[in-house]
Amino acid sequence: MLTRRLLFRIAWPSLVASLLFLTSCAAAAVFLGMRQAATVRELEIDLDGRRIVDALLKDLSELIEIGLHGDGSEAGGSRVAELNEDVRRLLAESDAAANRPAEVGIVDRLESGFRRYREAVEAGGDVASAGAPGRAALAILETEVRQAARELDSEVAESTARSLAAMHRTASWTAWWLAGVGVLATIAGLFFGYSVATGLERAMIRAEELAAVGRMAAGMAHELRNPLTAISMLVQLQREKAEEEGLPAEDLQVIEREIVRMEERLNAFIDYARPPRPKWRTIDPVAVVVETLALLQGRAAKHRVEMRLVRPGSPITVQADAEQIGRVLMNLAMNALDAMPRGGRLTTALTTAPDGFVELTVDDTGPGVEPDALPRLFEPFFTSKDAGLGLGLAISERIARDHGGSLVASNRPEGGARFVLRLPGPSRIVGHGA
Repeated sequence: MLTRRLLFRIAWPSLVASLLFLTSCAAAAVFLGMRQAATVRELEIDLDGRRIVDALLKDLSELIEIGLHGDGSEAGGSRVAELNEDVRRLLAESDAAANRPAEVGIVDRLESGFRRYREAVEAGGDVASAGAPGRAALAILETEVRQAARELDSEVAESTARSLAAMHRTASWTAWWLAGVGVLATIAGLFFGYSVATGLERAMIRAEELAAVGRMAAGMAHELRNPLTAISMLVQLQREKAEEEGLPAEDLQVIEREIVRMEERLNAFIDYARPPRPKWRTIDPVAVVVETLALLQGRAAKHRVEMRLVRPGSPITVQADAEQIGRVLMNLAMNALDAMPRGGRLTTALTTAPDGFVELTVDDTGPGVEPDALPRLFEPFFTSKDAGLGLGLAISERIARDHGGSLVASNRPEGGARFVLRLPGPSRIVGHGA
């Protein structure tokens, strides 16, 4: 079975590439969006300028038309006053909307020409009169003001054309960018998909090879255990016979002890290579803890370690294999005792978590686990001890997984190690044979 660490090692290039790809797409989208928004604002300003200039040219043409036909009636004078006021308003809007140096200069000329026109009107009569002042005002209106308005119209038209071209360029960039993103995404997907598939294939082949080696090694361990058992029995008989005859039996005792050690190692290896299936029963985890800790009383007293049990507030049950759960607790407690050779405190607590899991916590007051060792703590054959195969925690973690739970390790802030075994409580059980 592929571990999460192995899957991450295979897939991390794709994850990094996807993150970079997403970041670049987001940055490009923000840039293009800002560019598009700026272009739209410029175009809106230009279109508003076109509206103002069109209205200004229309009013100026009407003023000139009235002046040319000499409409001196009261209605003509009222209309001239309205047009003059409208031109002043449009010039004020043009001044506020002008944002380019060329436009600002033209608007200044427009305002200056319109002031001269008004001064000529006030000095010699209105634009509708037939006298000389009226003709002078009309000449200013025709040669200066309307000419400047036409130049402003041309400038605004060119600016509008530039804004439209910029908008088309932005749209073109966006289209090319989207096309490029699609092509690159396709190529990257094919490349990384192939890489991940190749990595997974290699990992599966490696896993199958290791499984085959494990099965072969387990078979060899089983074959070695049988003759060792026979040798152990013969040595034990010879040792007992030597003791009865009063002969020294120290060498035989050493051989027997070493054979027992070899058998323990082989049994641990066989348990890891061929784990037994859990025998599901409804059990009281408190009773399992009490029974297991009772077996450790002598060793704890020898190490001057105080053992405490924190019971749950109410009775709890779990569907589990009592023997396997006891083995997990035994492994954890033995490791804790080994970590406290000069004394300390071993605390075992049983609680029910809010998510319905039953948590068995084992705390000690030893030196804790080295930070570099924490990620590898449950790897097979990894150990920080001078002796041992490094299979105890690996077997314990697999037992937890086989029960639908987990086993995690950490260091306590106040010092010492903490192991938490989580098992599904009654509300989390999907269904197991009782």
